[in-house]
Amino acid sequence: MKETQICQGCWEHMHMPTAIRGPFSAFFRTFGIKRSKMHPNMCTFCESNFAKIMKHKQVPVSTTILFADIRGYTDLSQQVEPEKLNELLHHFYDRCSAAVWEKDGIVNKFIGDAVLAIFNFPLIRKDHVQNAVSAAVQLQKDCQHMKEEIGLRDIQTLGVGIGIHTGESYVGEVGTTYKDFTAIGPVVNLTSRLQGAAGVGEIMVTEEVFKEVKEQFPDAEKKVLTLKGILNPVEGYVLV
Repeated sequence: MKETQICQGCWEHMHMPTAIRGPFSAFFRTFGIKRSKMHPNMCTFCESNFAKIMKHKQVPVSTTILFADIRGYTDLSQQVEPEKLNELLHHFYDRCSAAVWEKDGIVNKFIGDAVLAIFNFPLIRKDHVQNAVSAAVQLQKDCQHMKEEIGLRDIQTLGVGIGIHTGESYVGEVGTTYKDFTAIGPVVNLTSRLQGAAGVGEIMVTEEVFKEVKEQFPDAEKKVLTLKGILNPVEGYVLV
């Protein structure tokens, strides 16, 4: 991923050249504006001053949401020492971040052994569905040898499951006393449940996502899923 001198979020939404690298970045750091942890080409102003930038606390945005989770983590936590678990999480987080950032998504949250990524905001990309799927494919490739690297080769149930859905979400600040920048809505909820249905090494996507990438995955396996908290059965596809 090419690193930029200015924040891409500020530039795309306000045409404001907020320096996050180079000599001019020192000026912005005096005001507490630094590189974001969600994406190395964004700044913390994009996260913490959402209402000022967008004039609303939340805005409806066409997004693609990706959830990735370590399968077998709970069982593993009862078998190995905490240091080994921490090493596993570090490897997983690093691979998730690299894959998502390469396709202009943001790593919104690390939730235990899971990661929530958002595509198409604040970095607007027309091909955000394709980007999310490409990031998922790269992530699975990068995680293939993760077990061997940290000495857990014999744990067969250990791997990564990924869920992807696309649609309108509300993105912005949530909370008053403690403000948090995130995406909320049915699309996010369904993606989380979809990820829970994905097996080790699987990428599970909805019909809406599959329509955008079906030519690349002619052997995708269709499944009808009953997901917890989702009223109607969901048609999902395991990308092969």
